Amino acid sequence: MDHPTQPTAAELGVSEAEYERILRDLRRRRGDEPPTAPAPRRRRPGRLLLAVVGVVVAVALVLQLGADDLDDQEPVYAFMETYEGHPVTYSSCRLIQVAVYPAGGPADAEELVREAVAQMRAATGLDIVVAGAFGGHAPNWNFEAAPIHPDDPISVSWQDGDAIAELTDHTAGLGGSRVIPGPYGGERRVAGTIALSRDYYGQLAERGDHDEALAVLLHEFGHVFGLDHVDSPRELMYDDNNGLTSFGPGDLEGLRLLGQGPCM
Repeated sequence: MDHPTQPTAAELGVSEAEYERILRDLRRRRGDEPPTAPAPRRRRPGRLLLAVVGVVVAVALVLQLGADDLDDQEPVYAFMETYEGHPVTYSSCRLIQVAVYPAGGPADAEELVREAVAQMRAATGLDIVVAGAFGGHAPNWNFEAAPIHPDDPISVSWQDGDAIAELTDHTAGLGGSRVIPGPYGGERRVAGTIALSRDYYGQLAERGDHDEALAVLLHEFGHVFGLDHVDSPRELMYDDNNGLTSFGPGDLEGLRLLGQGPCM
């Protein structure tokens, strides 16, 4: 089956070199070109790497060159921790609060978090609510071994490389939760933390890119609730940011399962 003629680099507003890189990547995904060795990169659960290509460019080229092939793929999801074959989850019967610490973040920080929480609530079926916006430091804001209480809220704050070394120019956010023993055996997730890059969110605010700002936050919420990175570009939990701005089919299935954990 012939693929439609793809748009030119000029039409998409990218350089010829960047355009060729995108085409090679999409041909490799379709199996038309042998893969090259990936460049070394550090990986940490909760990291979302930033791509140079914008949402419109990535989506347009996928539609032109690879949409049919991607539609044939099975949904993909992975869990960060499992216990006896089951994902480690938040308690399915407890209220899960989210506290926003907007200092250094965008003007609409609280509204952005509320939008992300609404999507997480729908995807997991869990009782997740935003408790409000607060000043000062978020609990466990830097992911260090600070004392936490199992009922601590999930905190969302904006940090920079001076505060958290891993928030480099190539890292938009970090996210994760503590895993502790459950009251009746097993393990459970508690006291999640999301740290978002002040610099990157400043760039997003300048260009009015609400969709990308939300996508980064959703990706980190995925880690907080237990989703790991996957190798499928159809999913928002794909390690590299390829322009996808909403959960894919595997993300949604994984989140649905993470919402069905035991009541603890």
